[in-house]
Order: sequence, then structure tokens, then C-alpha cells
Amino acid sequence: MARVTQQHVDARRDAILRSAARLFARKGISGATMQEIANEADLSAGAIYRYYSSKEELLRAVFEDATTRNEQLFQDIAEKATSPLDALAQIGRWVWVEQDDRDDLVCQIQMALKAAQDPEDLGVDLTQTREAMRGMLEALIRQAQNAGEIDRGIDARHLAVILQTTTMGVQMMKLDHPTGLDVESIFELFVQMVGGLGPQTGENERRG
Repeated sequence: MARVTQQHVDARRDAILRSAARLFARKGISGATMQEIANEADLSAGAIYRYYSSKEELLRAVFEDATTRNEQLFQDIAEKATSPLDALAQIGRWVWVEQDDRDDLVCQIQMALKAAQDPEDLGVDLTQTREAMRGMLEALIRQAQNAGEIDRGIDARHLAVILQTTTMGVQMMKLDHPTGLDVESIFELFVQMVGGLGPQTGENERRG
């Protein structure tokens, strides 16, 4: 009997996670069945249960996978950026403009609703994830302040909250207006606004 490789197992898990995310987006978490997810992944129901024992376990795996991918993307962009402010702009561009997977966005909203209904379980994880992402934004903002790109007098934590909540709002609007929203122009204006948070003239003169 041929030995199943780790690569094969990982590919199967990835196919299941992607299929589950699509079904959760289209039918809702309560509406999607394990059989339908298996069909979407081109697997038998028995096969999917060898990887995930329940829909609740699969939902958590989808959540953890999305969290890991987003955090890795954040780190990759930050490492390649030319400055902290450039990193913020590039991360924003990806989320605001380049991320166009409607199913992925809807799935995130479905998981947020599930977390709100289950605050003691998935809700705790979602809160921690958002706080972690907010902390990463705050760290970049502080780096931008140290580099003289953002005024040191601005509360980095508060600005991180503004960036995060504005992004969440734009994602919702992209779902409401998939073709009628000029996200590119809106994003460029937002970048200009953030860029205008640079040190005041007096501070620049003191630095000079």
C-alpha cells in the first residue's frame, strides 16, 4: 500500500479549509454541512472526518488558518517595505484594494457573527486575534514615529484603532458596493491623510 506523504496530507487539509471557507460564506456556518464541504473539496464524507471530527473543529481550523495567513502577510510586507510608513501603506493597499476574494470577506464576517454568539469560545480567540493585529499596527506606527514619519505626539494605540476600524468598514462597503465603489481613489486619499500626520514644523526644526 502506497505511503501517504505529508505533502498529500497538507494538500488535503488545505483543500478542505478552502472549501469550508467558501461554503461558510455562501450558506452560512449553520447552513453548510460537512457533506457539502466534502463535495466541494471533492472528497467523501468519511475522508473529511479523518481530518476534522466535527464542523466546530473545522470552523476553528478555518479561523486559525486565516489568522496565520494574515499575520504572515503582514510580516512579509513589513520586512520588504522601504520604511515603516511605506509598510503601513502597502498593507493598507493589499487589504483595501488588492484583496478581492468576496467569499473570504463574507466568511470572515460569518466567523465574527459566530464569535459574537459564542463570546466565551470563538469570541475570545477573535478578540485576541484583533488585539494582536492592532498591536502589530501600533508597533509599525511607533517605528514610523521614531523615523520621523509620524508625529510623536499622536497616540499610536489610538491611531492603530482608527486604521483597523476604517479598514473593517471599507471591507463591508466593498461587499455592499462591489462595482460602484472607487476603492483605489478612497485609499489614495486615506494615504494622504495618514501622510499628513508627520511631525509639526517646530519638531522638524528641533530635529534639524
